[in-house]
This record gives sequence, C-alpha cells and structure tokens, in this order.
Amino acid sequence: MNNKRTAAPTDTNSLELRAQAQLSAGKYKEAIGFYKTLLQTSDSNEWHEKLAYCYVQRASALAAKGMIKEAVVLWANHCQHAQPPYAAYDQYIIWLILSKNKTGIAENIRQLSAQQLDKDYPALAAILGLLALTEYPEFALDLPQDSAFIAHLQLVKTALQAYQDNDLAKLEESLRQLPYRSAFRDLRTALIALLNLAEPAQVLAKIPKHSVYSGFAQLLLVSTFAGAELAKKLVELNCTQRSIISNIKGFNKTQIEFLEHLTRQHEHLSDKVKFNMAIQYQSLYGTELAKNYCQQLLANYSAGYKDFTKHFGAVDAFEENRIKALLAERKDNSYDAEYYWRLCIKALIVEGAAENDLKIALILRHISQREELAEQTELLIESLQYDAEDRDIYVQILSYYQQAEMTKDYKLWLTKALEKFPQDISVLTLAVREAMRNKTYKKASQYAMTILKIDPLNTFAKQALFSSHLAHARRLMREKSYHLVEKEIKLAEVLNIGKAYTKQSQLLRAFFCYAHEDKGRGLQLIMDALANLHADPVNMHFHASMAALSVGVPVATILRALPPAQEYLLSASEFTQFMQLLEKITNEADNDEQIHKALEKVKAPLKKALTSQDFAESILLSLCKILEKLKHFELLRHCAKLAFAQWKKPIWVYYRIYADNNGKPEDCTFRELMSLQRYHEQAMQSKDFQTGMLLEKLLDRYYQVHPQRGMGFLDGLFGVGNDEEQAIDRMDALFGHLPDEIFIKLDKTIESLSKKTSVDQLVSDLMKRVGNNQNIMLAIMQEPELFSALMIVKAADKLGINIDVSIDEVLECYGVGKNAGSFPF
Repeated sequence: MNNKRTAAPTDTNSLELRAQAQLSAGKYKEAIGFYKTLLQTSDSNEWHEKLAYCYVQRASALAAKGMIKEAVVLWANHCQHAQPPYAAYDQYIIWLILSKNKTGIAENIRQLSAQQLDKDYPALAAILGLLALTEYPEFALDLPQDSAFIAHLQLVKTALQAYQDNDLAKLEESLRQLPYRSAFRDLRTALIALLNLAEPAQVLAKIPKHSVYSGFAQLLLVSTFAGAELAKKLVELNCTQRSIISNIKGFNKTQIEFLEHLTRQHEHLSDKVKFNMAIQYQSLYGTELAKNYCQQLLANYSAGYKDFTKHFGAVDAFEENRIKALLAERKDNSYDAEYYWRLCIKALIVEGAAENDLKIALILRHISQREELAEQTELLIESLQYDAEDRDIYVQILSYYQQAEMTKDYKLWLTKALEKFPQDISVLTLAVREAMRNKTYKKASQYAMTILKIDPLNTFAKQALFSSHLAHARRLMREKSYHLVEKEIKLAEVLNIGKAYTKQSQLLRAFFCYAHEDKGRGLQLIMDALANLHADPVNMHFHASMAALSVGVPVATILRALPPAQEYLLSASEFTQFMQLLEKITNEADNDEQIHKALEKVKAPLKKALTSQDFAESILLSLCKILEKLKHFELLRHCAKLAFAQWKKPIWVYYRIYADNNGKPEDCTFRELMSLQRYHEQAMQSKDFQTGMLLEKLLDRYYQVHPQRGMGFLDGLFGVGNDEEQAIDRMDALFGHLPDEIFIKLDKTIESLSKKTSVDQLVSDLMKRVGNNQNIMLAIMQEPELFSALMIVKAADKLGINIDVSIDEVLECYGVGKNAGSFPF
C-alpha cells in the first residue's frame, strides 16, 4: 500500500489569503496561527500589524467570557508586534485590576499620560478613582500629578471628609467644583442624593447601571427605605453592605443584632421564629405592637400560648375566639369559623364600646366572603345595622339583587341607598339606569340633572338626559301634541354631546317634519338621516321601522323608500352595529311589542348573517342576552342552536332550552330536564356561577310546577357512557316520544328491578329471546346505558305499558343485531 502524506501548502499567497479569510470571519485564533506561520517566511510589517490586531481581538473575546488571565497574556503578546501607543491599553489595565495583579497595575498606570487619564480612557479613570478612594489609595501617587483627575480626587476627598464632619456647606461647595465630565461624576451624583433626601431615587436614577458607582447608588437607595421594605432588601445584602446601610441609617446595637438574626433566619422564617423574635426584640417596636403581632401569629402557632401569657398576660375572650375562627378558616371549615366569629361579635356587643360597631360590621363582611351570593348578601345587610355608612356595601347588595332578577328587593335597596347617599354619583347612576329600564323618563331626567349639578361634565348623565328628552318627544308625537315636540328636541340638542347624538335628533326632526309639516320633504329628510346613520340597508330598515312605530307613523311607506334589505348579508362590523342599536332601543323603547314588529322586518337577513358568517362567541352571547330580555324566542332559538353546535357550553344549553320552550321551562321534555341538570353541575364545577344560577332558575321553575317529578333511578340514566351527547341522542331516539308521566310510572319499577337483576341475569334472559349472542355482554360493558335502556323495556313489560319499543330495536340502536356476527366496538 502506497501511503503518501499530502504536503502542507507552502505557497505564501495561499497562506495569506487563508489568514485574511479567517480574520474577516472573526476567527482570530485560526488567523493568529496563519500569520505566525507567514512571519516565519518574511518579516512583513503588514503581517505584524494584522497579527497584533488578532491578538487584541482574541484577548477582548476571552475577557468577555471571564477568562481574564488568558486575555492579559494575549494582549501582552500583541505588544511584540506593535508600537506604542498600544491598542486597548485601557482595557489591558482594567484586566490587570480584575486579576488583582498589583505590580502590573502600578507599572502600567505610571505609563499613562494626563491626556489618556482625563480624556481618552474615561472607564479606566472611573475605576482608578474608585480604587484610589477605597482599596488602593497609593495608586494616586503613580498617576500623572498634573492631570485633572488628581485635582478632582482631592475635591472628592474633601467632600467625603465634609460629609463625615456633617459640614454640608463645605460638602456642597466641593461637589459644585467637580465638572460634569469628571471621572468622579457618578460619585458626585450619589453624594448629591444624600443631600437631596426628599427625592433620592430620582437623583440616583441618573447613575447608569454600568457605572462603577452603581452598587454604591443601590445601597444609598436601599437606605431610603423603611419598615418591611427595608428589611426585605437588607436580608438580600452581604455583611459589608448591611454594615454600610446600618451606618447610614444610624442603627443602634439592638437593631443591628435584630437585623443579623433576621438575615440568618429569613429563609426559614416560620411562625415560631417570627413569634420568638417579636418577643425577643419587643423593645424595638413597643410591647403593645409586639403583643398584637404575636396574637395574630397564635392563629397558626398555637404552641405559643404559654409564652404569650408569660410575656403579655392571658388572651381575652374576643382574641381567643378570633384565633379559633382563623384556624377554622385555614382548615376550610366555614361552619366552625362563623360560629367563633359570632362569639367574637357577642363579646363586642357585651363590651358595649362605641367603636365596636365598626368591628362587628367588618367581621360580618369578612364572614360573607366565604359564603354563596345569597347568604353573602344577607350578611352584608346585617352588617349595615352596625355600619350604615359604607356605600360600597349598598352597591354590592344591589348588584346581587339585579343579577338574581329580584326586582322588588332591588327597588327597595335602591331607595334605601338614595336616601342614605342622595348626592353620590354611583348611586344616582344606578337610579338613572333603573328609571330608564322602567321607562319612567321624568325620574331618569331628575336623577341625571342631580348628577350634572355635582359633575357638570358627566357624560352618562348627559346621555341619559338626551334619551329622556327624545323619548318624551316621541310620546308627544304619538299623542299628536306637536306644539311641544320642538321644545323637547331643542332641550336634547343643547346638551351638545357629540355627532352620534346629533344624528339621532336629526332623524327625529325628520319624522316630525313628515308627521306634522311636509310629508314629501319629511320623507327625504328621513332618507338622508338614515343614510347618515347607517351604511347597510338592514340597519336602515330596522332603525326606520322602530322610529316610525315609536312616533305613530306608518312603517310601510318609509320602508318602501329604502334600499331592499331581505337578501343583504351583514358583515361582522355591520352586525355589531345592529346589536348596539338593538340594545340601545331595547333600553329606551316604551314597549317590547314595537321592537318585535321592527325585528320582523329584518328577521330574514339576521338569520342569514348568523348562519353564513363566523361571528365570535362574544357577539352571539351579547345578542342572546338582548333577545332573552325581549323574549324574542324565534331569533333566540336560531342563535342558541348555532352557538351550541359550535361551543357546547352550559350557557348555550340555557339559551337553547329557554328558547325552545318559549321562556317556559316548566314545559321542558325529559331529555331537556336531564340536560339542564347535567350542564348545571358542569357550570358549578367550572366555577361559572352566573350560568349555574341561570340553569338553576330554570330547574326551580320546572320543579315548582312538577314537584312530583324528582326522578330516582332515571336521574342517572343520561351521561353515563363515554360520549354523553351520543348517549342522550340514543335514549331520545328510543324513548323520546314517551311523555314524562310514563317515565314517572316506570321509575320506581326500574329502581326495584335494578336491585334484583344483575347484568348476567339480564343477558341470560335476553339470550333466551334473541339467541346465544355473546356480543350483548360486551356491548353492556362498553356502553353501560344499554343496560338502562333494556331495564326500561323490562319495566314496561312488567307494568303492561305499551311503549312501542322492542328488545330488538334497543339492540339494533346500539349496534347489536339479533344475528350479528360481530360487535362494532
């Protein structure tokens, strides 16, 4: 075998090209090797320069990785191939400082000129300044004495001595003489922060993070903190840093001991440690504060009772029960917690001190936070007996009654809130909304005027007042009191609340002209106003219909003059505009019948948009809320069905069943009842309490009408398989035609049979009827609801009830034919 080594390339031109390529690519280590080889062939100045450059770049790269000693060696190598002044000389000295090469530092700083120290090397000058003031004051002797640096160093020393001597005037004078470009400028800023104690953080923020004085600045910033914030920062510092802060803050011996104790324990700061430290160092913050703090800890550290009694005396009845209540809460035992809180309340009542009323109210409000909304509201109402001045509690109570649709209670508490806070804008706002809901526009105007007296710029009050004036104008037009209409429109317009509202008043003026002055001119004004309000015909038709109905003008004449709307497909933005218009009209219209008539005119394009466009769930949810309020079940059914098919959430079950039964849940089918129960449970488990309350309301209404229909065995029939919807569909296909009365009759018999009949027995009986089909047992194991379906048929046979469903039909529905050779599962 002929082994021949490939000869190393010796061509100088080739080597130079490769060296240049490595240098250009930033591969300085490889470039150094090539240039060293080249220099063995010829002593070229250009190659020396490039080799020196590569050494410096390689040194900088290693220093950036923390390899300081290696960087120092490489930089020293570059000097063999370069002439003074050397590149990155300041960086080299900084590396010597970082490697603590004191001899090398002294030797090199002697070579620095005043120009280099004062102007060329600002970063190095700042570091040397710090060292000259701290670890190495002797470095100042090796630096050029004619430099500005040395003069500034003397000024800084004078300033620091003045600070120590508390001679603020001399300190300020010294700092004033330091120029902005001085190597000590950041130290100057830090010392100014000490003088400007009112806003030290703003001054210290001027010191950049890369400054050698940034650590000192952070310590100064920490020294401005107090209390828990200061303690939190101090335990994160080292011993030297804490000592500096202690000196700045003027801590005494006990405070320093406390700080060191806290630092040692802060990672294991248990309640026991905190309790013992509070007792040990109570001289720092007083016996009363230490006692209160330790009482708080007893809720978690019950072993401290003995020490507490020793140092502070016995715990009184109130505190003992308060601690027990807190302990019960930590165990999530609301029943015991409320019991002990009630004992606390009892103790406060017995004590009879005037200030105890507020404590009782706060306890009741605390208890309420762990209760369901109904019980929570009762406790909040009880708390008002002791503190009736908390406006937010009234608002919480009103919020619950509004959400629960308890209109009578809502109105009662709104009256109480208005009596208590007649000048409170938030309460008056609720009163305006309620008056608008009830179409009592005179009251709404009065409340809105009251708000505007308090807050003349309140936009909501202006909007409410505007709507009230227009609503009154529309009523006057229906009554043909035309001479008063102009006045109401002007009162609305004078509020001057924006172009959108001006357009509304213009539309009403157009209808006023049509009804009372000139029909031809009025019709044209109506067309112009609608075109100014809407870009699409659907919104035009709906708005025109509603406006015409509200003022008593024939609708058909107006609609004939508009572009056709029946085939128009609304975009998402146009649909959103329609919803906003519908919601506004729903809140302002005198009766829902008019809205139903107006919706009838645009029902087709609305359904088309819902079916054809992929609207966001939030849009459909908003629409359903409005349609529910209007009781427009046809559109609500259409919307809820589409939404449920896509999202299958409890809220869509609520709207679907509510709409399917035209707002009468008592007419629910058995399947719908089961769906309500299942999705109610799902909503509560997912903490969607608002939807849970809505579903519960439907269930309550159903059982109020049908109290005897609380199912037993059949309650659990649906939703036991792997696919709950599929299970319900199969059961509905088999037994959906049966009235609820039949299910009620079957229920007890099924429950009795299920206790006596095992799966094996049922399968054995079936085999006698349908043949030896082993797939039946496998099917029941895979689909447990098959057993339930078979038990319904068996119970019907026993009672002699003809349900028009045979065993074969049940088996076929679940894919188990009489002569089936295999089972699909």
